[in-house]
Amino acid sequence: MRAVWIVFWREMTVRLKNWRFWLGTLSFPLLIFLVVALPALVARFSHEKRLQVLVAGNLPLPQEEGPFRFVPVPQTAVDSLKNLLQTADDLVLLVLPPNPVESEICTLYTAFSLSSEKMQDLKAILTEAFRAYRQEALRVTSDDILKVLTPPRLQVYKVSAEGAKRYSAGLATTVGIFIGIALFILLMGAGYQILASVLEEKSNRLVEYMLLAADPGHILQGKILSGLVLSVFQVVVWGLAVLLGGGATFSSTLADDAQQSQRLMEAMQDQAYAVPWGWVVIFLIAGLLLYTFLYAAAGAASDSVTELSPLSQALQWPLLLSVIVLPTLAASGEGPVITVLSYFPLTSPVYMPVRLIASEVPGWEAVVSLGILVLTLVGAYRFATKIYQHALLLYGQKLPWKAIWQILRG
Repeated sequence: MRAVWIVFWREMTVRLKNWRFWLGTLSFPLLIFLVVALPALVARFSHEKRLQVLVAGNLPLPQEEGPFRFVPVPQTAVDSLKNLLQTADDLVLLVLPPNPVESEICTLYTAFSLSSEKMQDLKAILTEAFRAYRQEALRVTSDDILKVLTPPRLQVYKVSAEGAKRYSAGLATTVGIFIGIALFILLMGAGYQILASVLEEKSNRLVEYMLLAADPGHILQGKILSGLVLSVFQVVVWGLAVLLGGGATFSSTLADDAQQSQRLMEAMQDQAYAVPWGWVVIFLIAGLLLYTFLYAAAGAASDSVTELSPLSQALQWPLLLSVIVLPTLAASGEGPVITVLSYFPLTSPVYMPVRLIASEVPGWEAVVSLGILVLTLVGAYRFATKIYQHALLLYGQKLPWKAIWQILRG
């Protein structure tokens, strides 16, 4: 075990001192900052010119709101005002319907292009003005309007011998896609680091010195452990960046609607209780280890990055296809296809948690699926260790398929 930790700390030290690792880790948070935070800072410190909106109509509008200043004009002066628009770069003409109760068509004349943000702001102001005008004209209270516009909320409970349990097909699909994407991201990080390390040591013959202190199995374990730790570290950094950036956007979007924000938070809490998080974490870790061992075997059997690309792509396809076809299979409900995929070890980390959320799956099925996955995991580890042991000293050479087949046969 001491040899494993020696290799682990050596790999961690080498990767953490490599500027490429930090560039790949910090580039995504920087991108999130540029996409989310930078536009908000620019909008906050920039002084935008206020637009003069000439309003032809009888609908009461505020004198100033947001980037607009509304100026009432007579309906008869519309034709002459159209010619005036070409002489100013901050002037637009808004023609309202004669009867806002019967018609909702508003016409906007402008000599320049308006941004989509300004159009949304103007539409929001008009929506509120139309609502208030129609409410007063029709003598309808706000409570009555809320009752009419509030849609029904459908709660589905699946009945079994243990009682009624909350059911959500959308939640199962979301969790399955999350697991698939998480596996793919972790696999790309850990797998690439393991592959790069193996190819680097095969090219500079450093592995000859490592073999003096540890056997090939311990070297491979240390590499896989360090790759997983660094990959998880990268995912945590990226996740924090997404949460901070997405949280800022989310809070600004729902800041004016506290009731909608509260309903959304309550719905998320109710859905979270329906997820068997223990099974989700176990299948996620087992699936990650399985794909990592397969990646390590592919790296040991290759002699260059060019030859490695087809092998790594072939290992990614089961995971990618699982995520792609998941919404279709989940929408069709429990069936033979999704049942078989929940037992197949390359797809069970995605589909067994989906079945556990979306339907009443007997406990023995989850145990059997996990057992198959663990047995495959052990076999993949032994296979990767043997491949690594045989290919470790093949400098500039690849392990022939005949030798790989003999290793598979034991």
